[in-house]
Amino acid sequence: PDELRRQVRDWDITFVDTGQDSNIGERLRRVRDYVGRDELFLANYSDVLTDAPLPAMIAGVREHDAVASFLAVKPTYSFHVVSFKAGNRVRNVEPVSEADLWLNGGYFVLRREIFDFMQPGDELVEAPFRRLLQDDRLLGYRHRGFWAPMDTLKDRQMLNTMFENGRRPWAVWEQNRSGRDSRSVLAPA
Repeated sequence: PDELRRQVRDWDITFVDTGQDSNIGERLRRVRDYVGRDELFLANYSDVLTDAPLPAMIAGVREHDAVASFLAVKPTYSFHVVSFKAGNRVRNVEPVSEADLWLNGGYFVLRREIFDFMQPGDELVEAPFRRLLQDDRLLGYRHRGFWAPMDTLKDRQMLNTMFENGRRPWAVWEQNRSGRDSRSVLAPA
């Protein structure tokens, strides 16, 4: 915590009421003026914890001249993915964690230019991302490290238990980490 306090000492944090019923894209549009003249800014869904290497994500956006990058993660559910043949016959059943399936992990690196791809009411990962895909300006950052949402009571209990037991992989400021995390791979979306 002391290290974190030292790092944020010079931060200027502004809380903005973006509207209770606003979607993610509209919330971003409403904080546009607060981004200032910064080339890049970060956004995230605040109910997700991860150890994703944000500096590597930022470097990837710069290196590939992307407008946006998002964290892509493997599903952590215990469900199975089912594929079908004709007539409701099952072709395959496999654990969702083994399927070639990636989810939007809720962490974003964005250039100010993202606002040029957004219109009022747009949901960020729908219309604006489709526009970026057309221009080949969207990256996905495949992360195989720790990622956990807190969407359910079960999620909350699991994360609280981890915290209480001293297992906090999301607390990267408590770890002596250097360099790129080998569990993550930058890839075009």
